Amino acid sequence: MTPDGEQEEKEVEILLPNTTIVTHCILKNDSQRFVRCFEDDEDAFKDTVAELINQRGEDGKSPLDLAATLGRGDISKELIQRGADVLAVNCQGYCAMHHAAAWGKLGVLKVLVEALSDLQQKNIHGERPRETALRYNKTECVDFLDWAEAKVDLQNFIKTTQETLADGEKVQGRLTKDDKNIITNTCKEKAEWVERTTDATTKDFITQKMALEEVINPIMQKLNEPVEISALSLATERSEKR
Repeated sequence: MTPDGEQEEKEVEILLPNTTIVTHCILKNDSQRFVRCFEDDEDAFKDTVAELINQRGEDGKSPLDLAATLGRGDISKELIQRGADVLAVNCQGYCAMHHAAAWGKLGVLKVLVEALSDLQQKNIHGERPRETALRYNKTECVDFLDWAEAKVDLQNFIKTTQETLADGEKVQGRLTKDDKNIITNTCKEKAEWVERTTDATTKDFITQKMALEEVINPIMQKLNEPVEISALSLATERSEKR
């Protein structure tokens, strides 16, 4: 209310031309204004902002694509936290990582990798984000994506091996107790190495994966060999589970 008792009118917020509140905040690099849309119950956009998170513009870009192109790291984090789809692609197969890679936005690439974006996503040119960065001579981005891929490859190998070992139908009668212990302990050792080694290089990840494969692959090869499940092997399997 004003001193005269009249109703005070709220100032109308004017957005940049051809924008939504989401893309407006990205272009203005105003992450605080973006967050307020969600956290302020009286915000004019609170009821509609969530619907705009993944809405593509006339150029085919999603808000996350736009943030990646402009190198808006903070807003990229907020977009992802609020529901932006890091795996979404446009009609040409470009995802947010392709845009960040093309424009050399290393900080946003790190945000997207942390959010589990797909390093292998290919566009219509058959390019992953790494190849897009290479085409535009963004060497820092190329190096980072090589590093990220080497790390993910090691983590995925550990995860896949552990999942296979946990599949009773696949391993039944084929692996001994010692085999299982070797796999379990070696995978645990490598997983712990990944967690504690904060300064690992691309070469370090590749070397660790090769060392893991040297131990694991000969044992896992037994899973491809035919085996007859005898009463004795079943009894042994049950005994090991106790």
